[in-house]
Amino acid sequence: MSRFIKTKLYIAVALIVSLASCTGDFEEINTNPNSPTEVPSTNILAYTLENFTANSFNMTAIEAGELGYANQVGKIQYPEESIYEFREGTFNSYFATVYRNQLNLQVILEQAEAEGATNMEAAAKTWSAYIWLLATDMWRDIPFTDALGASEGVLSPSYDTQETIYPAVMDMLAEANDLFNEGSNDDLGNGDLLFNGDVELWQKFANSLRLRMAMRLSNVEPSTAESVIEEILASPSTYPIISSNDDNAYFHWSGSDPYYEPFYSNNAVDGRDDHGVADVIVDQLAAFNDPRLAVYAKPAASDGEYRGVVVGDDQDNFTLKAISRIGARFRDDAAGFSPFMNYAEICFIKAEAAAKGWSAGTTAATAYEDGITASMEENGIDAADITTYLAQSEITYSSVDQIYLQKWISLFKNGHEAWAENRRTDVPLLSPAPDGKYSGHNRPPFRQPYPTNEYNLNTANIQAYWAKVTDRLWGQQMYWDTRTGVN
Repeated sequence: MSRFIKTKLYIAVALIVSLASCTGDFEEINTNPNSPTEVPSTNILAYTLENFTANSFNMTAIEAGELGYANQVGKIQYPEESIYEFREGTFNSYFATVYRNQLNLQVILEQAEAEGATNMEAAAKTWSAYIWLLATDMWRDIPFTDALGASEGVLSPSYDTQETIYPAVMDMLAEANDLFNEGSNDDLGNGDLLFNGDVELWQKFANSLRLRMAMRLSNVEPSTAESVIEEILASPSTYPIISSNDDNAYFHWSGSDPYYEPFYSNNAVDGRDDHGVADVIVDQLAAFNDPRLAVYAKPAASDGEYRGVVVGDDQDNFTLKAISRIGARFRDDAAGFSPFMNYAEICFIKAEAAAKGWSAGTTAATAYEDGITASMEENGIDAADITTYLAQSEITYSSVDQIYLQKWISLFKNGHEAWAENRRTDVPLLSPAPDGKYSGHNRPPFRQPYPTNEYNLNTANIQAYWAKVTDRLWGQQMYWDTRTGVN
């Protein structure tokens, strides 16, 4: 029985028990059993995991930014999102998804603390931190400190800067690790749709996310980044991290209606075929004779060649049959996955730390090759082909830019992180959409647009931050984005 079905049954049983417990009390009899005021934490956890993933890793969300901005996937028809003619409703919904799930996680945190459910509290903190990270990396400055205070009368939350959000979220992850280390035996229940109740994997995810955030800050707060990374890597017993592909933080869909993997659902259920693999990644993989090309992309129907789409092309320069579609591993499996973090990323973080001269417990070259190997193995490449690939002179480690490039390649389908890393490193060097709605820019967008609902409903608080944005998608760079000469 799938975990999704078990969770639905769990909810149903909870409602039946609620009905059976009614007495002659008029107030209890007239309580709507379909609108429970108290729900077990595991059920809420299941909801937040599925809801946030479904709304943030589907084709609508991805095509409205991340994978396109990172030049990994582009539109081959109905190109509005690829040329920055986004739909306002998309971002109103996208923004609301963040806060809806944070409010639910706040309920879990309160219940878990009251019940002494330390593992549940730690898992909720970890998942909350992940959502906050994606949100601030999309919009930079957002409501944070008092964003969840509606029950206390805060209906127009103030904005916090990314400079203050990052350390606060990193502290949440450190707190989660401390809670996990208490060794509580409380069960996360059937609602843990991410790690199936494996508390150790949750702890590894928490510490790995903290590594990601520290490296993100490495160009603006190098001493902080170095301190956090060295602290975690020096003590694996205190700070366990993702250490193999078995630990990957991937949300695996059940494959039963309606819980299909979103890319699959878009194509097989909705009948859409609007996306192709971007030319930048296709050409890069081809140039390196990279065996992952056949996994990431399908040959073009017209001639069997691998050919990518220029992200933001006006459709006048290609035919649909000439463009490679997204590979079967990433789009054709109803029970496929949505990726949050993988082992290859950890290897590349170690490689970059070593390249910076920090204590990483390994050399830059070794960790770099480990990252390539992890990505190749995850994508089903056999050992002999990996050895051949690593032996190429173009692949032999010589500079940190190679770490950045291989990391970007390994993040295929994880558009959120691929876009963030490209804004941090400028590798590979990308151009904006050639037929984009806005002119005068020399890089893909720096941010997602603030939603108009926020401007209309929280006008006084957003105005100062809205003013820092140019053409809805550019303007002020992320705190950690130290690139110069970009616009």
